[in-house]
Amino acid sequence: MRSLINNYAIELKDKDGRPTGNFYLDNGGAKDACTEVLKNNSHLKDDKASAFMTEHFADTWEHFDVNKDGIVEVGRFP
Repeated sequence: MRSLINNYAIELKDKDGRPTGNFYLDNGGAKDACTEVLKNNSHLKDDKASAFMTEHFADTWEHFDVNKDGIVEVGRFP
């Protein structure tokens, strides 16, 4: 969780521009995080990780972005 927040998440701000403490992944941040996991934890090489992402990421993102607003709460992402 800490890695997601520190490296990939965006923090929402209130109407006055102050941080809210609510962290979300946008599509790009989620792709980067998933790619890191595939390479480091699943030990896939670049080409295999890329192929896996091409095959599975869009459907997975669509499943978790239930509001279709382009962000997913960090705690809700797999």
